[in-house]
Amino acid sequence: MTARMFVIAVGIVSVALSIALSLTQSGRDQISLPVVAVAAQLVLAASYVYFIRAADPFGPLISLSRFQIFLGGLMLASVLNALSQFGSNALIRDDWGGVCLGLALILGAPYRRSSEIVWFTVQAVGVTFVLAVVQNLSSTTTVTLGILALTAATPSIAIGLGSAAYARSIIGSLERARRDAEAERTRHVGAVLTRLAETDAMGELGSLRRDVVPFLTRLEQTGTMGPDDAVRAAELASVLRRAIVERISQGSLADAVDSYSDDDRVAVHLDDRQTAALRALIRQIVEQIGESARPSLVLERRETDARGSVVFAAPPGAVPPPSLTPFVRMVRLVFDQVEVVAVDGGIAVTFTFDPSGGRAAVSWEM
Repeated sequence: MTARMFVIAVGIVSVALSIALSLTQSGRDQISLPVVAVAAQLVLAASYVYFIRAADPFGPLISLSRFQIFLGGLMLASVLNALSQFGSNALIRDDWGGVCLGLALILGAPYRRSSEIVWFTVQAVGVTFVLAVVQNLSSTTTVTLGILALTAATPSIAIGLGSAAYARSIIGSLERARRDAEAERTRHVGAVLTRLAETDAMGELGSLRRDVVPFLTRLEQTGTMGPDDAVRAAELASVLRRAIVERISQGSLADAVDSYSDDDRVAVHLDDRQTAALRALIRQIVEQIGESARPSLVLERRETDARGSVVFAAPPGAVPPPSLTPFVRMVRLVFDQVEVVAVDGGIAVTFTFDPSGGRAAVSWEM
């Protein structure tokens, strides 16, 4: 949205500048073809209308061809502006064509790569140089061609190179932000998966390690145990005993479902994270739907991989409850290719995995 507002502002400035320079005393005196001069300003305005519409933040991205069309319109406007003063253009410095081309190059920074903006700058400089040559041949001015060309091309060169540098800095900052976000996402996912595996595989034992280990380390370093330490040790011992009992009673995946089949013994190739994700999903299904869900788990080996399916009862046309969404996301963290389709009598979660211990891929069926 901000970039489009900038396009509108530059468009207003460019059109206003072209009108203002054309209405000055020297501007009026140099126009030999008024109709062509008006046509040049109309083409300029039409080019900006096209680009403003193309810069809709909710529409397609500004492609290379779209920006090239916009810049081509401004080049045509510059040519018409020069043509309207053919034979009478004594002061090239007050021509608005080169300045408007330079302003247009600023607009490339939010939309195109720096290398492309350099190419657009070369085009703009080429057009202004040709116009300067024509100006030199068709006018009685005594100014040398080199000075005319430099005067005409300076706005495009300066603004174009500045825009390219700005675009490069924007892309660089966005790339750094993307890398930082990706690194933070990777750290977060790793922490979540570790926490999931610890909680499922060890119950409260996994989280208790963060309390027990520092406590025992401090006691070993100090060599003394005060009254508060005795109370804390009793609390931790009680929680540890409860966690061990809960871990023993939790059982395997087979204990989490009503019906279990693994004739090929491929469950041993599910790692702790995959087992934890499936157990958490099954547990949530039972909590949300109740005993009528009657979940079942079937695992089987195939030629190149292994396949599993978790099926639970649901009314015809039913969809997974919204409360399952976080658990589905957890499954997606440890499996690939999650899909949802319908089957008779309920909802089935089918997944494939490498029976040699590789990472699994999953698909949903309903």
